[in-house]
Amino acid sequence: MISLESLSELLVRELVELRRFCALLEEERKVLSGAHADRLPDISTEKSSLAGTLHQLEARRDALLPHEGFPAGRCGVEAWLASRPNLDVERGRWSELQKLAARARDDNEINGRLIDLLLKQNREALSVLLSGGAESIYGADGQQRSLAVGKRSLGAG
Repeated sequence: MISLESLSELLVRELVELRRFCALLEEERKVLSGAHADRLPDISTEKSSLAGTLHQLEARRDALLPHEGFPAGRCGVEAWLASRPNLDVERGRWSELQKLAARARDDNEINGRLIDLLLKQNREALSVLLSGGAESIYGADGQQRSLAVGKRSLGAG
């Protein structure tokens, strides 16, 4: 039989990792809002790694619950907590875990919308800069075109 400490310790580990994930999402939003895009690949890699760790911890918790006689998932954790009146610390951890998970989901969604907006703005800017019209600033090769072609220069008399 798996001990109470195993599920309790797992909740602690999940909280630690979820706090890290939320902090990383905050950093990502700051990077997206500022001019530090060079940090995005590192953040993306770290996010993927943390998401994998969180998934593994959740799977481990879901595997432990049936050994304690409870179903896997949220309802299993809540039944486990309800079955033992002296688990106030664990109840607090579970509550915090639920709040942080909701925050992480919302923050990730906001960051995704921000990324979509930035991509749209970049596409529109590129479209203007690379448009094929006579007033185009840049050519297909990316080199700046002379805007004075066919026009009198200010010094000409």
